[in-house]
Amino acid sequence: MRIIITTRFYKNGQTTHVTDLCAELMRQGHQVLLIMNQLHDPEYARWLRQTKIPYVTASDPRKLTKCVERWLPASHIIHNHSSHTLSTAEALSSLLKIPSITTVHYLGFGSASVLERQDAVIVISREMQKAFEHLTIPTYMVENGVPLPPQHQPMKPWRRNALFLAQATPEKEKNFRSMTESLLAWGWNISSAGNWRHEGITSHGWMNEVGTLLKQTNLVIGTGRAVREAMAWGTPAWVLGTYCDGLITPENITQLEETNFSGRFSKRLFSPNEAALHLKEPSSRDLQALGTFGRKYAQEHYSIQSMVEKILAIYGKCLLKCSGEKQT
Repeated sequence: MRIIITTRFYKNGQTTHVTDLCAELMRQGHQVLLIMNQLHDPEYARWLRQTKIPYVTASDPRKLTKCVERWLPASHIIHNHSSHTLSTAEALSSLLKIPSITTVHYLGFGSASVLERQDAVIVISREMQKAFEHLTIPTYMVENGVPLPPQHQPMKPWRRNALFLAQATPEKEKNFRSMTESLLAWGWNISSAGNWRHEGITSHGWMNEVGTLLKQTNLVIGTGRAVREAMAWGTPAWVLGTYCDGLITPENITQLEETNFSGRFSKRLFSPNEAALHLKEPSSRDLQALGTFGRKYAQEHYSIQSMVEKILAIYGKCLLKCSGEKQT
């Protein structure tokens, strides 16, 4: 299958999701052209070229049509991932006469009337499924998947190493500062992969690949994709963003999964007293057990291969529906 993927460049997990989707589609034998608007980061552009994912950064639909004719002729479908590129996907769909679908990655995506012009919509959580249940077009729920590391990873040595795997925003800053200061007071070493900076922690900046860091950390702090990546690498995860849902456990994972590990399940702020119960005098045995649980759960539920298989099935349904409409 020949697939056009459209998105805007963001320094967050959404961009990582899109490039991982492209890579996995290509690994499974499909052809991909990534259209990424607002890509003004030379370092990321270099990394993207290294991945061998074909991409263009033009935004004008007619220019893009020529790019598609050159790089991915006779494309089958467009898969959009950003509200900022939805109009581009619509225009290309019309010009190329192929279906267009959109994955909604966040609740504030836009009005339902905008999405109604798509051939289908994918949502990534049960919370989002409820929010968009009134759409009249086909709507599917497919949770985000992540690449799983090799099966036989040696158990990492236990140390008080924590990693903020997140992009900080003004809404998150109070929680991030409070947790950072608490962990430092309890003797933890803290690093950050993202834009979070604080005295006493090591900041790596935004990273395209975080496996090396995840091998070395014993607690990941973040939301959404960061939680899934932590679990895939056998690392306990603490849900912290604008809100705080705390440590992922076998008892709460189904509930916290409902809101895509955003913190919106409880909508509480970070509490040092509650965190102290788990992190002030941490039990290496308990936290390693949570890491083992998380890895097994991720293998069963968050495989990117499984996610792509579900998405390909949706592509097939859209193509079949559009083919039937053309014949009538």
